[in-house]
Amino acid sequence: MKIRAPLSLLFLLVNFHLAAAEVRNDSALWRPRLATPAIVALDTPEHRDISIEIKASPKAYGWQAVVTNDLKTWPCELVSAKFSTIHQGTEPGWQIKFRVPADTSPELFHLSVACNEFTSTQHQSVSVIRAFSDDFYVLHLADEQIVNEKHTDPSGQYFQMVGTAEEMVWMQEPINLIHPRFAFITGDQIDYNGALDGWNNWHNWGYEPGGHKVFSEKETLEIETRLAKMYIESHRGYRVPYVETPGNHDVTPEFKPLFKSKTIWHPISAKFYEENFGQRSWSFRMDDFYVLLHDWSGRKMHEWATADYTASLADPSIHYRLVGQHFVESKSFDSHAFIPDKADLMLVGHGHGVKTIQTDPYYIYMDGPAFRYGTTGFFNFRKTTDGWSCDQTQTSRDVKKDVWHLFNDNGIVKKVRADQPDAMNIAKNSVTITNDLPEEFYDGRVRFVLPKGKYRATQNGTILAQYDCVNDSKTAVLVKVVIPANGSVRVEVESTR
Repeated sequence: MKIRAPLSLLFLLVNFHLAAAEVRNDSALWRPRLATPAIVALDTPEHRDISIEIKASPKAYGWQAVVTNDLKTWPCELVSAKFSTIHQGTEPGWQIKFRVPADTSPELFHLSVACNEFTSTQHQSVSVIRAFSDDFYVLHLADEQIVNEKHTDPSGQYFQMVGTAEEMVWMQEPINLIHPRFAFITGDQIDYNGALDGWNNWHNWGYEPGGHKVFSEKETLEIETRLAKMYIESHRGYRVPYVETPGNHDVTPEFKPLFKSKTIWHPISAKFYEENFGQRSWSFRMDDFYVLLHDWSGRKMHEWATADYTASLADPSIHYRLVGQHFVESKSFDSHAFIPDKADLMLVGHGHGVKTIQTDPYYIYMDGPAFRYGTTGFFNFRKTTDGWSCDQTQTSRDVKKDVWHLFNDNGIVKKVRADQPDAMNIAKNSVTITNDLPEEFYDGRVRFVLPKGKYRATQNGTILAQYDCVNDSKTAVLVKVVIPANGSVRVEVESTR
């Protein structure tokens, strides 16, 4: 399995001359992160602002930031910096705003922030889009549940009922081509906590023979660490942001002990999730569109989500509210799921199936599991004169059209695919995309990396950005393409000189 290596810090320092001490402290950058990215838009200066929470001493100074993709670095403008509190007001830190340049390409970026004390980088943490008011769609995935690297079942699972890093890589090509505004992940990114019961999948982690085993705290943490690392590395090739919240296989119930132990695992798993993934309950806005992702597992998280959501209801500038969490109720756990009286749409996972849980007063849909053939739900949002509408809530969705698998047996065929090895680094002047799914994707993406020059789209594409890169020897050309349902399209660019 090929996993992309993280961007070198040296590359950032050489290309932007960040005036920081030569200390790397990635964990200091609390938000944004892979699982809690920032989404900014190029349509107004204020929409280009990245809100950053970072841990540093009150004496920190000289704040600088860059956003970087695999080809180029864009320096950001400092808008404001204030020593205050971060992490929902629970610890001291800096609240900083940086503004991306107006000529930033609308892509997914790594963010590096520096001060006199350190440099901190979080990968795939800033997504730049053209305008918040553009129509968009999202892909809903739940229950990735990575437990091992390689699959043993044709569906991509490791045996059955658990996922693999390998299938996360298989899903990259179709998701990158489809190019949702974000992938919406409603929990169970990894599957380690069977160790708490002494049996569930533990043989998958290299312990033989099968059966029960009493796991020590050290062994359980080792499993959790291994799977989190595998999850993050298997997602390196994604070119769209992933917004995530944990499930019961990521953060355990509040009072559940380690098997045959008095060790309560919830505070351990909650701290681990925050250190490796980020904030457990959190929200973000895309102008008048509000999104809340909620961790079901704790009373404090529920209190925060309630207060944050109540504030959104009191804000007349917000016209749509999307809520995501792992489940709405569970007989197995003391759940602190958040179920508001009023919302526009809620998406959940956990049930390992496709289901309409509720239609009134708002729709609640379940999708998943992603670990089986990359099961994915599609939701399309259209800008209206007084807010937003979702195609899948005008009436109950058509699951034959709006829910699909992203790959076939053993990942051999991706349901959306290009005839080039990497549709975001195309070295030729044309590419053909084939779509086996019953949905048109009006905001698809490809990116050409060609000899330095000026280019125009000649067939089935709209150029969104082009910029020189690779030591000024190449030109990247980012192209929007409408990918037809159950069909194919050829995209072509040519030099203008």
